[in-house]
Amino acid sequence: MKAVTILLLLVSIATVWSAAFEDREKYVAIERRGGLAAFDAEISARQRPVALENQDRAVERLERRGGIAALNAAVSAGELALKIQDRAVEVFNALDGAKALHERTRSLELVVANGSPHTLKFAGEYFDSGTWYSQPAILIQPDDATVATVANRQGSWFTGVTGGMSWEIVGTGMYLTIGFTNPYAGSFKTWIGVLDRASPKYGYDHAQDEYVKLVTSNGFNLIARLEDSNIADRRMVFAISNDE
Repeated sequence: MKAVTILLLLVSIATVWSAAFEDREKYVAIERRGGLAAFDAEISARQRPVALENQDRAVERLERRGGIAALNAAVSAGELALKIQDRAVEVFNALDGAKALHERTRSLELVVANGSPHTLKFAGEYFDSGTWYSQPAILIQPDDATVATVANRQGSWFTGVTGGMSWEIVGTGMYLTIGFTNPYAGSFKTWIGVLDRASPKYGYDHAQDEYVKLVTSNGFNLIARLEDSNIADRRMVFAISNDE
């Protein structure tokens, strides 16, 4: 009888311990969940600024694409397009139909269109090969354009025309810079950017491929593209507007 009582007592103690152990496990599990929840909350708090920053960047990219699209439309069919056409006709007439230009081995019609509120002031050129055939205007007022022509040097053999130009964006301390190539052997190439210095050679050095370039640089929307020309091998259009 005494042995049975002791056995029952041991079973009761084991049951209490088991229940206590299960309660402890549940408590630990709940505590862990709470810790994980706190950890998740901490991670979310850390990630929130990053997520907001990424969102801001996405909005900025959309706004820039919108600004570039507006500039592209202006150059294609807007006020700038009309200015470009007017300037091209002036050059065409001044060059007497550009008959002599067409006789050059390599030639380019270079258009710089100003869709910004700043005056552009010519700040220099660089030629790795070739030279001017007709020079651009010194100043390009807002919503206006200039057309220049370049070609291989007269009497030269097996050469093309390659180089760059810089334009001061008056009042900003920045310079619109372009690069162009129409080599004797090779392909058309362009480059456009806004630098903190006048460096037309930089534009030439970084010219690459003939594809349309739609970029933003130092607060400006920029376009560089190739078109057919009535007076040269090809027309290269370089355009700028404020990134708003």
